[in-house]
Amino acid sequence: MATSSLSSFSSTLVLYLIVASLMTPSTSNYLSDMCIKTKSPRFCLQVFGLNPHRRPYALTLEAVNLSLKNASATTKKIHTLLDQTNEENLKEIYNYCLRYYNNVIDVLGGVEEHVLKQGFYSSVKPVGNFVLEAGQFCENKFQKTGNGRVSTLTEDNKNLRIFGSIIVAAADLLIRHRQKNSL
Repeated sequence: MATSSLSSFSSTLVLYLIVASLMTPSTSNYLSDMCIKTKSPRFCLQVFGLNPHRRPYALTLEAVNLSLKNASATTKKIHTLLDQTNEENLKEIYNYCLRYYNNVIDVLGGVEEHVLKQGFYSSVKPVGNFVLEAGQFCENKFQKTGNGRVSTLTEDNKNLRIFGSIIVAAADLLIRHRQKNSL
């Protein structure tokens, strides 16, 4: 019984510290500054871990790479779903979503080399918006033409939208950090 109580206390304490770090203004906690502006701050903190000492450039690059990894995994899942179905309606939806996810992969794959390393930080935000919208477009297609079926990609699309919002928040943080340091 004491172990359960201690475990519960520990979980509550960790949650309290996370919330407190998000609410406490800090000039050096870029992670909380970024995550609080996403569609899911809790998800953001979970995927980035609790190391708040990364700089805006590193957070932006990590956001892009995590989004790329997520989109790649979903692409593999879509290929598997395509192989498992004989329904033309579902194939149409999966192919539609696959095109969006492949475009996301193509765009994200060039961000480090052609955007970040070149210092075109303001170009990162539209990339994040595209990633966010791609997840929404896929989900919308399923709901419009899925004949009442529950989407098999809802969670993947939701995660892609969250990752897109993380890229947008990271880009905003990077731009603000650059402007503040160039004054």
